[in-house]
Amino acid sequence: MASSEENARKTRLCVDAGVCRFHTTVRAFSDDEGNILYEIESECPHASKIQDNIPREMTPFDVMKMPFSENPIYECCGKVLPHSACPVPSALIKAAEVAAGFGLKRRVCMTFED
Repeated sequence: MASSEENARKTRLCVDAGVCRFHTTVRAFSDDEGNILYEIESECPHASKIQDNIPREMTPFDVMKMPFSENPIYECCGKVLPHSACPVPSALIKAAEVAAGFGLKRRVCMTFED
């Protein structure tokens, strides 16, 4: 059985982007040097480009950088995604937070209500 430290070092997050009906799976890993590495699989032709454009060596602090306008995840996604409401960039950051051991695996959800 995997230890809780191993579970904190890797995580998988599935994203249902909504009306576009594209699904994306984000796998985030924390390597031995403390960098965050991603594997991204997506039905979306735009989100599929993130993998090739994302910076290769980012620490968790790089991934969670504020302000948003200087965050390398949002900068990368801003170059390949045509839709600013896409939840994939946020999922990349959330997955990295958990992989680094800074967050817990808790369900994230956005729901429209009348």
